Amino acid sequence: MNHINQLIAENQALSDEALAKKIDSFLKIHTEEIQTDDKDTFHCHRYEPTPYRVLDTLAQELPLTDKDVLLDYGSGLGRLSFYCNHVFHCGAIGVEMVADFHRRALKNLENYRGVHRERLQFTQAKAEDYEIPDEVTVIYCFNPFSTAIFRSVLNQIEASYERCQRPITLILYYPEDTTVFYIERHTSFRLVQEIAACDDIGKDRRERFCVYRL
Repeated sequence: MNHINQLIAENQALSDEALAKKIDSFLKIHTEEIQTDDKDTFHCHRYEPTPYRVLDTLAQELPLTDKDVLLDYGSGLGRLSFYCNHVFHCGAIGVEMVADFHRRALKNLENYRGVHRERLQFTQAKAEDYEIPDEVTVIYCFNPFSTAIFRSVLNQIEASYERCQRPITLILYYPEDTTVFYIERHTSFRLVQEIAACDDIGKDRRERFCVYRL
């Protein structure tokens, strides 16, 4: 059990926000923030980090390896990248459109206490314009944009696959029905697993991960 798993196990009574502050403090980063500037739009949704408990659930069901390189679209302050790098020692790339979030993710990287920090990078770019490096093996999306933009992103993923064929895993958290429909009807991705993100899935069926493979 790594230290983050231990913190989660020992602090079951804490709220997600309080737990996030405790884990952030351990990693020497700051990621517990929800975008409230009203700059989210129909196409680009607000930044909201995936709760650490939810990430822990995903990690137990779908562990990465140190050979993986994760790409996080709408990475915000970089929580997913830091978590996966610390737990799995994998590489991670955060792609974020908002300049302020990108700047603060880089500041987090300066302060981060992980021993494999050289495997982390953060890029400011629009998702639909970002050319995916051929070493990327896992792609994560927490509902960062509309289905219209997602179509362009999927084209980028498939173009990367054509350049360098390798297994690619696509993970959607809290997916929109229209996005799921498009992936399953109009792409080469196949659904391989659905994971309940928390006990609230009975109240909100979007509280799940959809895992696809190419």
